[in-house]
Amino acid sequence: MFGDCTETVSILYAIVFGADGACIEMSTTSILTAFGAFMVLVVILQFFARWLWRKLIQRPDPIAQDYVDPPRDTPYHDNPQYRNSAIRSSKR
Repeated sequence: MFGDCTETVSILYAIVFGADGACIEMSTTSILTAFGAFMVLVVILQFFARWLWRKLIQRPDPIAQDYVDPPRDTPYHDNPQYRNSAIRSSKR
């Protein structure tokens, strides 16, 4: 079984396309290449998962026409001399 290999392929090639009777190269380069490809895939999937999660938990935007500020005829002015004024001096 170990002696009748027709070709030698890397681990990454064997994972992606299958070994199909070929021997799998177990060198440091082959292992690091497969590990690097796995890490790139994890990072890409992590960004996609964060984007999807943000879309799922995002509250819908309120429609601008639903909320209308009440119209004001004049701006609010507070008289500091008034006894029950919201803005008054500490001297009474």
